Amino acid sequence: MSDSKRSTTVKSLARGLDLLTMIAEADKPLGITDLSRKMGLAKGSVSRIVTTLVQQKFVTRDPESARYRAGIRLWELGLKSLEGLRFREVARPVMEAINGRTREGVHISVLNENNQMVFIDQIESTRTLRPFVRLGSLHPPYCVAMGKALLSVMSREELNQILPSELVSYTKNTITDKDALFDQLQAARKRGYATNHGEYRVDLSGIAAPIFDHLSKAVGTIGIVLASDRLTEGLEKKYGKILSSGAMEISLALGWRP
Repeated sequence: MSDSKRSTTVKSLARGLDLLTMIAEADKPLGITDLSRKMGLAKGSVSRIVTTLVQQKFVTRDPESARYRAGIRLWELGLKSLEGLRFREVARPVMEAINGRTREGVHISVLNENNQMVFIDQIESTRTLRPFVRLGSLHPPYCVAMGKALLSVMSREELNQILPSELVSYTKNTITDKDALFDQLQAARKRGYATNHGEYRVDLSGIAAPIFDHLSKAVGTIGIVLASDRLTEGLEKKYGKILSSGAMEISLALGWRP
């Protein structure tokens, strides 16, 4: 195979993966025109790639709207990938115990390769009114409790590598000053858990604690998301202690030693 043909093949694969990622991360199904505009590609090229993805069951086409969404095969591969994370299995009994004590939704998150927090497991709240958290959803680490819990145990050098040059404001409560954020992370590290008071969505707040592996590396976080108007100072301290204890139990099971 010539170098030019090999290069073309790789470029086609990259375009296909970019389209697949765009469809999977979209909040709603996308049409060929949407994808063509977002990708800057001709409709014919997009149509051929998407047709292949549909044939392989990575993408599903809605016959009524002629729009596309993530298919079952993508979900299956995602689940297989998550199964490789041993701490999910270890964390599950702890999550169930915390859910039983608090009746709140309990979640596990990790930091992905793009420095975004992703929810990988959850036990839903048993309360009548409860926030909806979608598995696989991505969030900036500096304005959600689960991300801040992970950031709180990192060095300043690591933080500078992970955080964007400018912190985007999502609500009036988002901390956009890095020095102020670093001070808050230091306080979170001392008490063992981090908080978010309506910093990503003004109506939602959270509490979370970091989970460590046998190398003392923070590999994820366990946390609770609840309505902002319910997060009193007393409840924050109560849940903070419960989550810190739960995170330590998971960490010890993973081989971490204080």
